[in-house]
Amino acid sequence: MVLGLISTFAVGTSHAQTAATASNETLEEIIVTAERRVEGVQKTGASVSVRTGDDLLKEGKFSLGSILEDVPGITGGAALATGGTAGGGTDNPASGLVIRGIPSNIGAGGSTTSTASAAAIYVDGVYNGVGGSYDLERVEVLRGPQGTLYGRSATAGLVAIHTRDPDLQDFGGNATVETGNYSLQHYTAALNLPIVSDVLSARVSGNYYARDGYIDANGGAVRSTDGRIKLLYKPNEDFSLLVGAALSDSKDHSGGTLIGVSQFPNVVEYADVPDIQSVTAKSRQYWAEVNWNIGIGTFTYLPSYRSFDNDGTLLVYGTSGVLTEPLRTRTDDFVTQELRLASDPGSKLIWQVGALYYDNVLSNTSAAMFGPVMLYQDDVIRKKTTAYGLFAEATYPFADAWRVTAGGRYDDTEISVHEFYQAGALLGGGSYELSGDAGKRQFTNVTYKLRLEHDLTPANLLYASVSTGFSPGDVTVAQETTPQGVVLQPLELQAETLTSYEIGSKNRFLDNKLQVNAAAFYTKYGAYQSAGINTNPNGFPPIFTTLSSPLESYGLEFELSVKPTAADLLKLNVGWTHARFVDKPAEFARWVANDEVSSTNTPGSQAPIPLMASLGYDHIFTLPGDSTLTLHGDVRYLSSHSGFFGQDDRNIVPNIESNVRIEAAVLGNLNATWAATENISLTGYVRNVGDHRYITKTIYSSGVYQPYLNDPRTYGAVLSVNF
Repeated sequence: MVLGLISTFAVGTSHAQTAATASNETLEEIIVTAERRVEGVQKTGASVSVRTGDDLLKEGKFSLGSILEDVPGITGGAALATGGTAGGGTDNPASGLVIRGIPSNIGAGGSTTSTASAAAIYVDGVYNGVGGSYDLERVEVLRGPQGTLYGRSATAGLVAIHTRDPDLQDFGGNATVETGNYSLQHYTAALNLPIVSDVLSARVSGNYYARDGYIDANGGAVRSTDGRIKLLYKPNEDFSLLVGAALSDSKDHSGGTLIGVSQFPNVVEYADVPDIQSVTAKSRQYWAEVNWNIGIGTFTYLPSYRSFDNDGTLLVYGTSGVLTEPLRTRTDDFVTQELRLASDPGSKLIWQVGALYYDNVLSNTSAAMFGPVMLYQDDVIRKKTTAYGLFAEATYPFADAWRVTAGGRYDDTEISVHEFYQAGALLGGGSYELSGDAGKRQFTNVTYKLRLEHDLTPANLLYASVSTGFSPGDVTVAQETTPQGVVLQPLELQAETLTSYEIGSKNRFLDNKLQVNAAAFYTKYGAYQSAGINTNPNGFPPIFTTLSSPLESYGLEFELSVKPTAADLLKLNVGWTHARFVDKPAEFARWVANDEVSSTNTPGSQAPIPLMASLGYDHIFTLPGDSTLTLHGDVRYLSSHSGFFGQDDRNIVPNIESNVRIEAAVLGNLNATWAATENISLTGYVRNVGDHRYITKTIYSSGVYQPYLNDPRTYGAVLSVNF
């Protein structure tokens, strides 16, 4: 219905209407590289949302969760620190990210051997790259499978973060100081240094973030230090070389006063843990990007090396008490090599072909202690993952205002695991070593994309597409509950595949003062894997495993921007998603009784929110001396949704479904930015203005409930200086 109304409106719009230019009177045109080529976001036949670095700076949004909070169809996002999603660190920053009802799983206690995530994050073209929270140019969010061009783990969609590149001409930079409640200290700076005018330049940037915990100042404290250097060499218009290095060091604290357990649902009680522990996580990255016009097209080569390690102890208050989880990643090295050859932008047939090589070597140890008693210790002695992909995609205008896009990709992933798992007495004891042929797996798959586009006018686009996605499987040692007790055995995680159908429309009206984008989608997931499911009928000690079930998700997304005057801007974003497990296998149905897709009882997992709507308004006041004051306010509605519970829970507590259900919430943000010139601005902001604390998930086990809360009201000021 929405798409039909848009199409009717578009036909009545003047055919002379053109794309918007950057102007105070109209909506700006944003250029993206979502499909690995430069084009306007309104000309891209896919669901793409963009957030610019300048806007995020003014709104005090630096963590991925806050950046994505008003994007339709998106829930969650990794913590500010690279490894902070579950408090202990993970090498996958997409953990906890939900796109179109499909969650990205994380490992319990920060384990890096968890199920591959359903979403992907790229920073400056590097898969799971480092340094995506500062000196930002823009953040592009692509909803729906992106397997053809991006491959690995982009089954639900991806977030592409672009940081600022060196400027070849102008010396300059910027510095930002942010302070706020909970002892927030945040400093960011960047310096652009032309070395040879128009040929060689460097950009150096750094970031420091420190904040106390929201419940316990010391127990929840977060610290991170980041740095990056980019060197750009461009001797002529046909060749460029970008070389970069980045680092990220973070420390997350746990312990102190924590949310405890209660015998009653929707009751928040607190517990004091006398100890405070911390986990440090370190990432290093080195990469390069070569672009060379060789006549038949542009050749791109993007090699990268990334390392991750963490070390420390995580304290987790669960439904059975405090668990102590030592973590140590000794080796976690990633090497990727990507080659692409793309047609010239002016070609009638727009095409690109490419290849990707991926290599990861992992060695880590994780454990869980209940007091002095060891529950388990898992030692991944060596895990090697090697993958390569071959892809091609082309767009051809077969008639006036009609285009067809077709693409395909072949992926091959090989995994070799040497792992030693030891269970404590509470879990029945015993050990298991996975090695040799038993620890080897190979996964191959072919994905495709087919899309049809039609320009109703130069400013009104209709498109329809079908695309598939693929995430490789895995193998690990796992505990399984049997009538004879708990046994240890290999757990093979099958590859995940999905097929998605989408129709959409992108439109500009009223001389580029009104933008209306909408999309409808249907996704069929063959066997979605839910990690962190406790399969111990007694609840404690927890026996976490991964189970799979088919999943269906469909919904609508709507984005509206209107600029009635040069001083006013109104935005409305709405996302509705219906995500359900279907045809559940008996084992899955026992431990996951809820049909509506939810989070699991892994602390960092996120649930899809069926209905999300955000309304934002900006007004600019012109002050004496050409300074301006911009007032911004937004309000978000998050609908109620299902919690996680098993059939055994339902048999014990008949009303368990309502006891763990998450209630709807309304949150609001305010900020004001005073800009004296283009070079200096001061922003004051308040997030969660009403300090509305609501329960975001509830874990039930052994007769008690453990709730989790959203962030409290935070406020601060951001001073930004450009020079």
